[in-house]
Amino acid sequence: MRAFTRSFLLFAAILLTAELATRFLFVRTMEGRFDYGYHPTAGFVEKADGEVELQRSGGRRFFPQKFQKQRPNEMYRIMVIGDSVSRGKSVEQSYTGQLQKEMRAQGIQAECLNLSLPGFGARRKDLVMRQVEKYQPSLIILHLGNSNEYEDEREWRRRNDFNSPHPKNWLMRSMVMRQFYEMKTEKVYWEWLPHSVRNQAGVSDANAELRATTNAETQLEWNKRVQQVTREGLERLKTANIHALLVIQGTNTRKKDALGGILLDDSALEDWTAALVNDHVARVKMKDVISPAQVPAIYSDSNHVRPEGHTLIAQAILRELKEKGWLPEPAQK
Repeated sequence: MRAFTRSFLLFAAILLTAELATRFLFVRTMEGRFDYGYHPTAGFVEKADGEVELQRSGGRRFFPQKFQKQRPNEMYRIMVIGDSVSRGKSVEQSYTGQLQKEMRAQGIQAECLNLSLPGFGARRKDLVMRQVEKYQPSLIILHLGNSNEYEDEREWRRRNDFNSPHPKNWLMRSMVMRQFYEMKTEKVYWEWLPHSVRNQAGVSDANAELRATTNAETQLEWNKRVQQVTREGLERLKTANIHALLVIQGTNTRKKDALGGILLDDSALEDWTAALVNDHVARVKMKDVISPAQVPAIYSDSNHVRPEGHTLIAQAILRELKEKGWLPEPAQK
């Protein structure tokens, strides 16, 4: 009994020390850690010198980038918000980086920032947009799709579970215990678990997503949410006098046309986004940018495109901005 008491006290002391260290020494990296992308400022680190640094924290895995909170004079600042499609493999290979490179080559003082995050749906994209509105963007590009609403729902439930007062969540008030839980969820020690446990977890999540994405009522509800959140976001930008450009996701149907090319589909987004185009909102459709003949070489799966696809999108965006007359005059050489 005495040995048990000593062991228990030692364990409690170690746990308490770890808890204090986590809360006080790693406060920045833990900010929003268990909000799963729903924390309003996670990943945005505003420094005393006026610089903003994008970091991986709070369920947001930004590519590391830096910019001034106060937009420099004469700088045309573009911020791209989207999911894994617009994120690309790197900032440089994404259409964000390629757009900046092309604009600068044409003498336009441009700054393009890639704020796209894998698995983000309409609500979490909108939270990112609300934050970047504070950084004086000249243009916000919103990569618009409807394939990540399941992830938004799942992460919203996880966030609410961790913040619920229910007794089953009391242990999760500990940052250390939460971190151990997340290490399992994020498969940090996945290889150490029995195959039966890994398979059960993977199949369970896949089945839940399949049920949700094939349910007509659920799909209708998600599509309505995407429309509502998008419209409300564009209204905010209009009020703030910030231009917006929508990049409409085209899905690889794997269906061939008469010439053997592969058809893209954006029917769930086409009609209602067309009605959003006005003096403050432009639109570029991947379906118009990438021809059926190009799809096999450019698409790596149903939604993601290779760097060559990002190049085509960047070129189309630049053409649309010129047609809208939104770009500043090139700098005099």
